Amino acid sequence: EGQVHGGVAQGIAEAMYEEAVYDESGSLLTSHMGYYRIPSAAELPTFATANTVTPSSTNRLGVKGVGEAGTIASPPAVVNATIDALTPLGVTHIDKPVTPERIFNAIQQAKGGRS
Repeated sequence: EGQVHGGVAQGIAEAMYEEAVYDESGSLLTSHMGYYRIPSAAELPTFATANTVTPSSTNRLGVKGVGEAGTIASPPAVVNATIDALTPLGVTHIDKPVTPERIFNAIQQAKGGRS
């Protein structure tokens, strides 16, 4: 269960917070945790998980890793939910990370304004 929760948290972080930012000379500006944004536990939603017991036949313990499932599925789920919510306003695309500023700019562009 911890792998699933951690994977979902990592995927949400990718969708809404994480971004590599470079300056004009190509130097990475987000090279340490002081500048690289990640969510705290308080910023993540509460979610419930469920599983089906299907033992693996490829190892003696029958175990499998599941953390990747949440990591891979979360970013498109967050972006698609954002687009779905903004479609009535004319927004059809938004880049990751889905930040308040990018949401505002997408709405302004959809209205024909400038971001």
